[in-house]
Amino acid sequence: MNELKRMAAIHDLSGLGKCSLTVALPIVSASGVECCCIPTALLSTHTGGFEGWTFRDLSEDIVPIASHWNELNVRFDAVYSGYLASPEQGRLLEQTIDLIAGESTLVIVDPAMADNGKYYANLGEQMSDCFRSLMAKADVVTPNITEACFITNTEYVSGPCTMEFVEELIEKLMTFGPKIVAITGVSLEKGKVGVVAKSKANGKICVVMNDAREGMFHGAGDIFASSFAALLTRGAELETALETAEKFVADCIERTEKRGAPRHYGMDFESALPEYINSIKSIF
Repeated sequence: MNELKRMAAIHDLSGLGKCSLTVALPIVSASGVECCCIPTALLSTHTGGFEGWTFRDLSEDIVPIASHWNELNVRFDAVYSGYLASPEQGRLLEQTIDLIAGESTLVIVDPAMADNGKYYANLGEQMSDCFRSLMAKADVVTPNITEACFITNTEYVSGPCTMEFVEELIEKLMTFGPKIVAITGVSLEKGKVGVVAKSKANGKICVVMNDAREGMFHGAGDIFASSFAALLTRGAELETALETAEKFVADCIERTEKRGAPRHYGMDFESALPEYINSIKSIF
């Protein structure tokens, strides 16, 4: 059998409320990619919908972990980053990428810092500066529509937007360095939401839309980005990775609605994993 692809996932670890590493680790693994973790922070819960959460900054551990891996001569096929606890961690992530990424390593940056026109708790405009710098090292970026607007200093549009608007956002993001841009949470018409992606290599734009659902689905972006990053790491074509990851998200949303569990506790991705794994078998 071929050797497993190996990914370094650099995210926070929220003990309750499925997001970040508690989503990335199982989904990347289910995608057939070995997942090695560097936690950026430890929280009792994520910061959306919960109150009184605990927070421990793990900045002091990030580079030492990467340095140890470097000393072990561990090869990484991909580095996938998500939530950072501060702008300072952006600089630590840049050092980490320099330590563990080789010439052929795929670097995926999910600038998880904002949604619905607002920054996450305890984060602000400095995070946009942080991610602009990080994108110079990224091959793939997966911002949602809010994050794309903030990073490019574009006025946020809350309702349905035009394809021209989204394409302009993508072009602006590509000026920072990434070769693939996938913007999530895009609504091009009322009642539809999905992802628009473009590859600089061939200029092709891919659009995948699903029926919009009422309310907030916490962790949807992490589920998409984890699947998308893992599939690209395995060598899937952009359109295939996009469609497969977005179908997985849609399935998770449907199952979450049927269960009727509190939304801030996270999405029901666990019961969707078997079907997701079967869908991957037809790709590779």
